[in-house]
Formats: sequence, C-alpha cells, structure tokens
Amino acid sequence: MRQISYKMILPIAAPVIIIVIIAATGCLTNSGESHQPGTTSINTTTVGSPGTGASGSLPAAGTGSGGGLPVVTSFRPFTLLVAPVGRDHITITQILPPGADPHDYEPTPNDAMALKNAKVFFYDGPFLEPWAADLAASTNPDIQLVTFADAIPGPAYDQMKIQYADFPNLTQDPHLWLSPRLAEYYVPYAAQQLSKADPENASDYQNNAAAFEIRLKKLDSDYKEGFSNCTTRTFLSSHAFLDYTAAAYNLTPVSIAGMSPDAEPSLRQMAAIVGEAKADNARGVLAEPDEAEDLSKSISAELNLPVYPFTTMEVLPPGPLTKEDTDYVAIMENNLLEMKKAMACQ
Repeated sequence: MRQISYKMILPIAAPVIIIVIIAATGCLTNSGESHQPGTTSINTTTVGSPGTGASGSLPAAGTGSGGGLPVVTSFRPFTLLVAPVGRDHITITQILPPGADPHDYEPTPNDAMALKNAKVFFYDGPFLEPWAADLAASTNPDIQLVTFADAIPGPAYDQMKIQYADFPNLTQDPHLWLSPRLAEYYVPYAAQQLSKADPENASDYQNNAAAFEIRLKKLDSDYKEGFSNCTTRTFLSSHAFLDYTAAAYNLTPVSIAGMSPDAEPSLRQMAAIVGEAKADNARGVLAEPDEAEDLSKSISAELNLPVYPFTTMEVLPPGPLTKEDTDYVAIMENNLLEMKKAMACQ
C-alpha cells in the first residue's frame, strides 16, 4: 500500500449538525412508521441475493412492508450485505438516498427519526461517517450499533497485519467492505447481531448467513485465482479505496488522492505518483464510475494509461436497478474483471 496523500474530512461541524437534527426531530410527530421521506426504504425481498425475487428497483420511501425487524443501514454496501442475511424477517431503511456520497453526507431530521424507530444500525465507522454513532445514540440510546470493524476479531486483525505487510488501518482506508475476505467476517457477524435483536428468527439468520458465506468464499477464490498471472501487481486508484483488497491479494495500489475523492495532491506528489507508476509498470487506473475523474484522467494522459471503472457501492444510482446491481457478489465479480484489466492479468 502506497499512500501519496491523506486528507480526511474533519468532523468539525458534526456536533452542531447533530444538535440541530435532534432539535428538529422534536417537531416531528412519531407515527410509528420507520420509513420517512428523504430516506431510501428497502424491503429485503427487493434487494436480497439471487433467488429472493428482486424486482430490480427500490421502492419509494414508506412503501416497505414494515412487518419485519426495523433495521437501518447507512449506505449501499451494508444494505447489500445485510439484506441476504435478514431476508423477509427484516425491513431496511437506508439513510443515504440515490446520488448521495458518504464522504460528505450531512444527516437530516428524517434520518434521526429512522434511527429512533430502528432496532439495529449497520454502518462503516467513525472515519467515514463521523456523525453516525452520536446521532444514533442521541435519538435512540437502545439501538444496536454495528460497525464493520466490530466484525473482525482482534486476533484475526492482528494476524492479517502480520501476514500482509501493507495492511492498512481505518484512518488510512475505511473501505473494509471491498475486501471479499473481510466480508466473510462481516456476514456471520451481521447474523449474530440480527439474532440478538430478534432471537425468534436466529436460526434463519444463521442459515441465511451460511448460504451467503459459500458465495463469498467462492468470490475470494475467484480473486485469488484472477490475480495469479498478471503483467504487473501495481495499479493506480483515483483515491485510497482498495488498500484492504490489495493487501489481501499481494497487490500494490498507488493512490492519486487520499481517503477523500476531493483531496488534491501537490505538484510534487503528482510527480511522485507518475514516477512510481512508471517504475512499477502500472497498466491502468481504477476509479469510481460516478466520481469526478479529472484528476485520474490527467494522470492517465500523462502515463498514457486507460481508466477502468470500479464500483465501490458507496453511491446508490438513481432510477431502476438491475438484479445485478442489488447483488454484492455480482458487483464484486465485475470489479474483479476491471482490476484484471488494470494489471493486464491473464
């Protein structure tokens, strides 16, 4: 992992935002409905894994069945990882609406209300969502807070740091969900947390997680095999979002920007990026499809390298979604194809 620059979004305004939101929720009537306008209400039967009858589109806010365990997810990857575990026993309200980016999202009063009525809140963690824990605890002190990092046992995390020399920490890269190996820890942990909130359906959560884990193990195997014969093991990324994936599969990412897609390296840092990419025979740049690509394209032009799209699942696209858009494994398999192109893998 080679990080050229890290610029984190400082949560200076977060306490003020939370106070305003909490005050605003006092003006809202509590109808008992967990799905409020402004959030994305999702019934798991529409976004679960293949075989759940995915319709290919997300229902409008307030149209979920409302009959299951009320669960809130912060944004898309956690919806896609939790839904196949909960299936029709849970109803998910996703906080980030279509087009919103978790790097700079500001919560709304409706988000606070959704958290107030939920039992479990799945989110990434404080470095990507500095507002999440305080807002949830302030609006619903009894809510179960579940972060991705919580799913990784301490000894397992320490072992990965020993095994992979460039294994990052959360201050460097919060995109844990983009590593198939880490997702294998997260899914059974999600089942454990849902079982804690809803013991009556614990066996179903465990069985659903076990079925999902089989697909995740196959995904991990596909990644390992896919990177077994590459012209280079170095790739450029528009910002630091693939460090965990790279560490797990012995790859070297060169980040054009830091954790935030809005970070801008200096001219000296840009020169260092170009030099490193040339020295390591980099063959391509990976960037989010909807991200502002000016920076990565300038690097691409300088090195005469193509830009390949990589779906981080952070931003929910507007409009109807295909069945593949609602399947974590399918999205990650497509990402594997783009990574292989970026490193000229056979």
